[in-house]
Amino acid sequence: MASSSSSFPIPTSMDIPQELARQLFEQGATLIFLDFPESAEFGVDYKSWTVGEKFRGLKMIPPGVHFIYYSCGRAPRIGFFHDFKPQEVLVRKWDKKIEDLSMETVDEEEISRFRSNLQSMDPFLGPYPFDTYRSWFALSSHMTGPLVEQLCPLSGRITSQAELVTMETELMEAATSEVARNSNTVDRQHPTRLRFADSQGLPIMRIRPGYDLRFHAIPERQQLSASERAGMVMDASAQLERLLTEFSDEKQLLGELQFAFVCFLMGQIYESFEHWKRLVRLLCSCHEALVSRRQLFMDFLMTLHFQLKECPEDFFVDIVSRNNFLTITLANFFSNVDTTDGVDPVLREKARKFKSYLTKRFKWDFEQDDGPTIVSMD
Repeated sequence: MASSSSSFPIPTSMDIPQELARQLFEQGATLIFLDFPESAEFGVDYKSWTVGEKFRGLKMIPPGVHFIYYSCGRAPRIGFFHDFKPQEVLVRKWDKKIEDLSMETVDEEEISRFRSNLQSMDPFLGPYPFDTYRSWFALSSHMTGPLVEQLCPLSGRITSQAELVTMETELMEAATSEVARNSNTVDRQHPTRLRFADSQGLPIMRIRPGYDLRFHAIPERQQLSASERAGMVMDASAQLERLLTEFSDEKQLLGELQFAFVCFLMGQIYESFEHWKRLVRLLCSCHEALVSRRQLFMDFLMTLHFQLKECPEDFFVDIVSRNNFLTITLANFFSNVDTTDGVDPVLREKARKFKSYLTKRFKWDFEQDDGPTIVSMD
């Protein structure tokens, strides 16, 4: 999980006593950023800064999954996830030629030199922002190192400006046969090069392999058996069960929900928001699974509660107001909980309290006969 080791102390503010600071420095992980440009944005988890010339990285990082991100000037954010171990030293170098962070692995000998010199580097390392750690933990409690590695692009980079290539370039780079290579070769035997274009004659662009997020696809209707499709008109439980076969633990689905939300909120990737919506819609469209997977849905309510609670209100209200996605989807969920036989009373009560919280905070009305609407603030 994104949680830290039980033996690792977590301050609740940045007012840290000297003895505790020493303990955090010795037990926590360290991230070293070499040659990072001054005035660039650097962020970890729920907080970001504009760095000065003396910035060399971050210290006292709690063990667990964290999201590191950065940007220079008006360039889009680029980030990466890392599952930090206690006392780990992670080194990343800024490549001035490409104006980006090199993702190449630093050899152990160099890392050992940095580890032995951590005390001298201490003045140049910023402390982890413990004042926002609770918010980060709430947003990442189901994310594990192996799950994050499975979902991240092969390149390791999380960016809204993924590298695009034409379809013919993709074919050429993936070519292993002489026929495929010849399709992109111009000579006497092949006077024209193979081109792929859309209906308007524009090149067909693809995300370069290794740069796309690897979300699990939600099963389509045609992928289900006849018996599964029979009950799918009003109940998405069969789809959910089929999707859960892709995970070793049902909580990993919630980890993917959190991963998608973080990639959208901190990584600014709209594709992640769309995947988050698909997962929320799936979970909110179930009947039978409310009974058979009660713990999953209680954890889902808690996950969604913190995502709404921790997200900046003006930011989230703006994206939610488009087509009233959440009000309509959650109205369906609350109705399913109320009308499905055999739903655990504890789950019903949690759903009732969550609905009350949403109505109070966002002024959403789930009770109208013609469907949920946003209540006017006037």
